[in-house]
Amino acid sequence: MFSNYLILLIEKLHFIRVIIARFFAILFRKVKKIELLYLNYDTKYLFDKSFIIINYKFNNALYYQFDGQRTLEKQIKIFNLKTINSEIDFIVHGFFQKKIYKLKFEPELTLNTESFKTNLYNLKLQLVEQIIPKLVQPNVICQLDKPFITSSKIKITNKPITFKNHPFNLNDFI
Repeated sequence: MFSNYLILLIEKLHFIRVIIARFFAILFRKVKKIELLYLNYDTKYLFDKSFIIINYKFNNALYYQFDGQRTLEKQIKIFNLKTINSEIDFIVHGFFQKKIYKLKFEPELTLNTESFKTNLYNLKLQLVEQIIPKLVQPNVICQLDKPFITSSKIKITNKPITFKNHPFNLNDFI
């Protein structure tokens, strides 16, 4: 319990430290205004369970805020569409100023992810039972329930391997 508070305190101190460092970096710049370099996100072909990737970059930004959640990430943020609202307030905080962007996402498509079933109609299947013959060796008396099988012995003959090589000298090789 105490460790959770300690972790939260360390994260907040890290957040404040990064904001102060960015603040002093912007303080000594000539232009302190927030400048949008790019803001890209895709609104086409969105499924109801899609992931949304927002790619953004700003000059002179201290931190960013997505629907109340603050972040220090400067370029890419990924959201799950089923866990967020259809409209996101994207706020960029800068040197004593802020800019608000409204991002709207409308899922157009749905994907049915139910388990796959096949239904077969007019299928006629006929199984034919075949009788397996019993093995009985001729000229040997045995019970019909237990077949008696004899086999001949197998022999393996080894033939010696001989190598035929012709001796040569170095002049024959060249």
